[in-house]
Amino acid sequence: MKRLLVFLSLFLLASLTRAGDLQQLLQLIDYVGVDYAEAVTDGEVTNAAEYTEMQDFTAGIRQQLAELPGGSQKSALLKQGEQLAVLVQDRADPAEVNRLATDMRLAIIDRYKVTVVPRKQPDLQRAAALYAEQCAGCHGVNGDGRGPQAAGLDPAPINFRDPDRYAQRTLYGLYNTITQGVPDTSMSSYHELSAADRWSLAFYVGRFAVSEPALIAASEQASSGQQKALMDIAKLTVTTPAEAIEAYGPEGGVLMAQLRRDPAPLFSTQSPLQFSRHHLDEVARAYAAHRHQEAYKLAVEAYLEGFELVEQGLNAVDSELRIEIEQSMTGLRTDIRNAVPVEELEANIIRIKGLLDIASERLSGRSLSGGAAFASAFFILVREGLEALLVVAALAAFLVKTEHPNSMRYLHYGWVGALVLGFLTWLASVYLIEISGASREITEGVAALLATAVLFYVGFWLHDKTNAAQWKSFIENNVRRALSAGTLWGLAGLSFIAVYREVFETILFYQALWVQTDEAGKRMALGGFGAGVGVLAVLAWIIMRYSARLPLRQFFSVTGILMFVLALIFAGKGVAALQEAGYIPISPIHFPRIDLLGIYPNLQGLSLQLGLLLLALFLWYGLPGRRRTA
Repeated sequence: MKRLLVFLSLFLLASLTRAGDLQQLLQLIDYVGVDYAEAVTDGEVTNAAEYTEMQDFTAGIRQQLAELPGGSQKSALLKQGEQLAVLVQDRADPAEVNRLATDMRLAIIDRYKVTVVPRKQPDLQRAAALYAEQCAGCHGVNGDGRGPQAAGLDPAPINFRDPDRYAQRTLYGLYNTITQGVPDTSMSSYHELSAADRWSLAFYVGRFAVSEPALIAASEQASSGQQKALMDIAKLTVTTPAEAIEAYGPEGGVLMAQLRRDPAPLFSTQSPLQFSRHHLDEVARAYAAHRHQEAYKLAVEAYLEGFELVEQGLNAVDSELRIEIEQSMTGLRTDIRNAVPVEELEANIIRIKGLLDIASERLSGRSLSGGAAFASAFFILVREGLEALLVVAALAAFLVKTEHPNSMRYLHYGWVGALVLGFLTWLASVYLIEISGASREITEGVAALLATAVLFYVGFWLHDKTNAAQWKSFIENNVRRALSAGTLWGLAGLSFIAVYREVFETILFYQALWVQTDEAGKRMALGGFGAGVGVLAVLAWIIMRYSARLPLRQFFSVTGILMFVLALIFAGKGVAALQEAGYIPISPIHFPRIDLLGIYPNLQGLSLQLGLLLLALFLWYGLPGRRRTA
């Protein structure tokens, strides 16, 4: 079981680790696409050192592609990786290499849900100060690569004013290089900077190649049109200037340069609710063009990267509206899966956008009142912490009742480790990498389903000991015998899973609540947090005190039932989280919704819970051995 705990810890960190690996992979692909032109011209190697580096990079790309999670698209990516290596080996045309690298980059971003946008508007004034302090020494004050420290550096610092290089670099590629650094060069990683600062620097250096006079002259000849698609931040950050010109004409190149110099228009309209509205428009366009898979993906993003970010704040002022919007956006995904007529889907989208407008009115122009801030902080903690508390308190009571108080430290290893790891995960999401809404839901969903399996097993084990023959054998042979190390680490693992899945989400909820309150409201929110801690502490004391009064056999029976009930709750919530991430379909049915019990009105979650219930009834009352000895 100790190995299981280590495995679970590693699994829960997988989303963070994979995000870093994907960033490195995308950086390698980006470099091959851009720098290959400096190594090969007209089928001849013009820079031997650069060409050798391209060969090394393509080998690294193939290795990292092989380590990606499986799936149908992985096979396609592996073939593209082989093709890229062949093109480099055959000294193919740089334009062909660049096209393939672009296709691979976009496929990886789409398949593995890589977050490629800043969370907030880049601060170019701060970026200018950071550049002057940490970058100008090598890259020069004006970005020409001729800073006072550039002499003698091999390779030489990048010239950001080079128009050819500018045309082939995406903002996300620049962000990635700032984050990862470039091995074996003077370009070190700037991971110590926050993600926001790294994005600000990417926008800042990404605008050097276009001067203000040239931009003004080009703008006078530009006309609005299809290039407005670049106003989508997710498209802007992964599109090169050359691609913008190819797709949208000269106007696309002008708009690209304008938005790199002044990205404010992208963010003045990018509140979470406006993000959802924009994506819903994209859903309608994709669906009308019969691109149903793309429409479904956009619908998932409209919820996870938009509405979900304000869900808790809206819940504090209008919980019924929050539920209606959530159910409506779920229904939209179901409509896409069921291929309803275009007119029906568009009418549904119009209705949802109307609900989002109402939500915007509820949330705009005012902070949460002190009472609402207190209540939100209180109920967030109690709701998210109650399930974890019940698991940990029941396990603690078990150790006390079976006279193993010295083993309590293993239980503490689990829940304390979960608190620490949850906090570190949050720090990483703020300062190191961007964690998408889908990644959050997948982590929560998988952790919940793992907890379901362990809770169900523990619950059955406890309840099984209460039948006459099993009870006599257990009392005679086990109750006072030292628990094995595997069992103790198993208890630690269960407490870890139960607590970790709640910690990160709770922190995010408080983060959202904090920005919606004024100073007085913040004090009330802290009061609500303290009250929530107090209530959870009292509940833990009650469980420990009154469970100690129960006869041991009755305690086992009650605790076994509690573990099973918690398994049902975790099962429902695990399925719901994976449904929100778009990994499990949703088939709505008429049934009550009870968030506290993990009961949601859809066929998938209720089917799993019913299956667990029937399995439990069979194991507890249907086995021949139990009928004879019960």
